[in-house]
Amino acid sequence: MGRCTFTNCTKLLGNFFVLFVFLVVSFIYSNVIRLYLPSLQDRSNLCLKLLIFLAIFHIIIFMFLWSFFKAMLTDPGMVPPLWGFYMGDAEIKRRRYCLMCHVFKPERCHHCSACNRCVLNMDHHCPWINNCVGFFNRKYFILVLFYVLICLYMSVAVMAKPAYDNALYIVNTRDLHAYSEVVLIGAFLFAALLAVVLTLFAKFHIKLILGNTTTIEQMDKKANQRTGLYDKGRERNWIQVFGQNPWIWLLPMTGVTGKPIGDGVIWNMENRFSVDEAPSIEGKASNIPKASSSIPIKDEQIGSIKLVMSPPLSKVRQDSPPDEGIEVKISPSYEPRRKFFESTGSTSSRDQNLSDRGSKISI
Repeated sequence: MGRCTFTNCTKLLGNFFVLFVFLVVSFIYSNVIRLYLPSLQDRSNLCLKLLIFLAIFHIIIFMFLWSFFKAMLTDPGMVPPLWGFYMGDAEIKRRRYCLMCHVFKPERCHHCSACNRCVLNMDHHCPWINNCVGFFNRKYFILVLFYVLICLYMSVAVMAKPAYDNALYIVNTRDLHAYSEVVLIGAFLFAALLAVVLTLFAKFHIKLILGNTTTIEQMDKKANQRTGLYDKGRERNWIQVFGQNPWIWLLPMTGVTGKPIGDGVIWNMENRFSVDEAPSIEGKASNIPKASSSIPIKDEQIGSIKLVMSPPLSKVRQDSPPDEGIEVKISPSYEPRRKFFESTGSTSSRDQNLSDRGSKISI
């Protein structure tokens, strides 16, 4: 018998979570339908409002199931083969190399121990869909939350009055064997509690999408210091996940214009130098000398003459003459020699020329 690894146990446990989700949905659905079953059986009591409500309710249930299966079966994102194999920075290679998958992880990619693989733009591993939420199925995960919340709100609204009446009946009659009444009250309380919890959960994830961040990045202290690194504005962040076509934002499908923007591997960090690194760069910039024609990069002493090499400039200010690249400076030690030659009357024409032109000659 094979050894039960963490991945296998997690996958097996995830199947029970998926089954539990279907049981909960079936439980709430059956209680809602049971309320309208007498009206459905007696066609004389049918009304247009009831038919419209039931039609919308079943459409929401269908959209929830469609989104759920898409989120569960869609690959969240796999690292391309041989990606990063030719990266030149050894430090980045060391930090971004996954010892489990033996691949170089792109930016925002993390290893999931439950799936035993690296996931692009990983948000978290969701046991309720038995899959990771990543770059390619994040939209479907949000749609699951959206449609299940609509279903819960409609169920709570429908069951509120009957549940209240059943509670009064049990209190007045003290009939604890009223099975159907107790079940309806339990279904209402469970649906209301679940609606509150999932509302807060959905609000949290929508906030993450609007900020172009993930749950892992939100929990990571180092990543928190770089909040906004990938932020492109709320509208562009939303489009990055849901695609450019607003007509299919609420549909668990992508099409040509509904795909997430990008590939999940390369991220354009427009705010890299404007969020957290700007102060440090500004502080360092004050210590960096400005480029000009008088900045030497190499000097060499040859006797009494000091040669100073300065870099050639491609762009020179109009008020300063262009630098040809080499400067010759006469050191102060030349002055005694000049006086000696002048006193002896043997000053050469070259030395005299140097003296007349000053202590600096540009070649």
